[in-house]
Amino acid sequence: MKQSDGNRRIVAVCASWEDVENLNLILSQLIEVTEQRNYLPMCVAFDRSGVESRGEESIREFMAAFDIPNLAGFLLLGEMIRSDEINQSIIRLAQRRKLPVFMLERAYKGCINLAFSYLDGFEKVVRHMVEDHRCRDIVMVAGIRGNSFSEDRIRLCREILEENGGSLPEDKVIYGEYWDEPTYRALNGYFAAGGNMPEAFLCANDAMAIAVSIYLSERNIRVPEQVRVAGFDGILQGESHVPAITTARPGFAYMYGRMLDRMDSWQEENTGRTETWPVPFDFIRRESCGCVQGNSFLSTKKSGELKIDNLMYTRHIRAMGNFIRKTLSMNSLDRLSKQLSALFSGWPNPFYFAAVLNEKDKGQARSVMHSRHGLFLPGTVYRWKESPVTDEATVRSDPSIRILMVQLLQNEEETMGYLVSGLQAWSMREQERFEEEALFLSAAFNAVIGNRRLAEANNAILRMAEHDYLTGLYNRRGFLRELDRRIRLPESRGKTLTLYAMDMDGLKSINDVFGHYEGDYAIQCLAKALEQVTGDKGICARYGGDEFAFAILGDSSAIPDTEEIRNRIEAAAREACGPKDYRIRASIGAASCPVSDPLPLDPILAESDRALYADKRVRKAGKDGRDSQTPSRP
Repeated sequence: MKQSDGNRRIVAVCASWEDVENLNLILSQLIEVTEQRNYLPMCVAFDRSGVESRGEESIREFMAAFDIPNLAGFLLLGEMIRSDEINQSIIRLAQRRKLPVFMLERAYKGCINLAFSYLDGFEKVVRHMVEDHRCRDIVMVAGIRGNSFSEDRIRLCREILEENGGSLPEDKVIYGEYWDEPTYRALNGYFAAGGNMPEAFLCANDAMAIAVSIYLSERNIRVPEQVRVAGFDGILQGESHVPAITTARPGFAYMYGRMLDRMDSWQEENTGRTETWPVPFDFIRRESCGCVQGNSFLSTKKSGELKIDNLMYTRHIRAMGNFIRKTLSMNSLDRLSKQLSALFSGWPNPFYFAAVLNEKDKGQARSVMHSRHGLFLPGTVYRWKESPVTDEATVRSDPSIRILMVQLLQNEEETMGYLVSGLQAWSMREQERFEEEALFLSAAFNAVIGNRRLAEANNAILRMAEHDYLTGLYNRRGFLRELDRRIRLPESRGKTLTLYAMDMDGLKSINDVFGHYEGDYAIQCLAKALEQVTGDKGICARYGGDEFAFAILGDSSAIPDTEEIRNRIEAAAREACGPKDYRIRASIGAASCPVSDPLPLDPILAESDRALYADKRVRKAGKDGRDSQTPSRP
């Protein structure tokens, strides 16, 4: 491996998870080429249904993962993406950044379009079977009937056979539709119709070639001793299959080498130009055609590797399942972060980073997992659209990181966060594990965020049930519940409870003269004054209309201070209310008792009510030294 000089530039790859086998092949070859050229591939993969279900908002969030520093260019796997909106959005981003866009298997204006030379590649396979192995009796396993790619390959196979004295009659063409099940059905139909065992099966892709080999082996027909088999497109399963499938694979090394050369020499004035580059195929001789002898050691090695992969898969799924079980009832991101650190420490990739987006400000994110070589770092809050990776420079300079994998963590309604993994080892299993991790993390984020929102909603409902809608004070139910909670606290033992009943004087007159809106305003001002005067030690409530209650816990009874408290409340209410043509006044009654457990509240509530009505009678009679005022309009 070539050592990075710390200035690796990023090649951004956009793909979807729908075709994981080809994605793995493409990324495998890209890793090999870029690590020799001081570039770092970053693949942002997506689930098409998750992005498309939410439209423009989801696509904007998806685009933010690409709008990062130190980009050298974009590679778009157009046939996997299959979304003009996504492709065009990235093209516009690249043109704004004045960077090259390489579009694979689709053609767009303003891009360097990479076109696989399928017929040239398939011709290499056909000529090898017909001219090198002298096969004239061939069954062609085509793709989809009537499909242009499929029909072109049939026509090419027929022409090459005819050039060499053979033929391809219609009954020797069967349609496997590019997959295993249709291939089995087509083979059954061929032999049921009296078809003979040919010299070779020539398949339009490797998936069908593998299906043919399995079909034949189940009938004790040996490949390649009794019949030869060849495929096309070079998927990884064809290489690991026994026997390994003879095939042709796109010349990715050539394509990527030329692509990086263009990035090295890119000039901003080239932005927006349209080019087309043909991508040749490399022919690969393997066991299924008889050119390469089977290697029992390699077969045993592959079997061992598959067993290890299966064990790791089981261990991984079990760990992730336990993780999800623990998060089902969580509503705390801090607790989730601790679980993530414990979980991901079992998979020692050089770099992990997971973040949750702020629900109110989607441009802000909070990291809940940040690991470099097993060292977990504290969470931070940052602007993720400036760079999804907070230590991007460190990641680019770490030669053990051969590829960055990035995925948004979404549910059907929103993007909740994202996961970044920096990988050193690369295989189909590593790719699958990253996708599984992203799926499990999405489920965990969804559970934690959902539980928190549910708790907040329940708290809001409880608050509505226990608070007065007009003033925000407790209502009678909330007042009694909070009072009961406070007197049960250990620190309340030995204290004295003073309970006040309070009515606002003259509310009816304010309503009659100035209207109910002004009456409500006066009530709100009195409520603010009540909270201000009682402070943190007080518990305040509005029972309804002009009726209030409040309680104070202190070292002694507050009854002697009742008149002072009334004066302070009225003064604070006047200040809150501002200049008005009425004054806010209140009648108050108080009762007190030592705090005990249990403390019967009904008697003391009744006593405070009696004291209130006594005070009202005194004030109404004008015996408090003040005349009651009836407001009037100026």
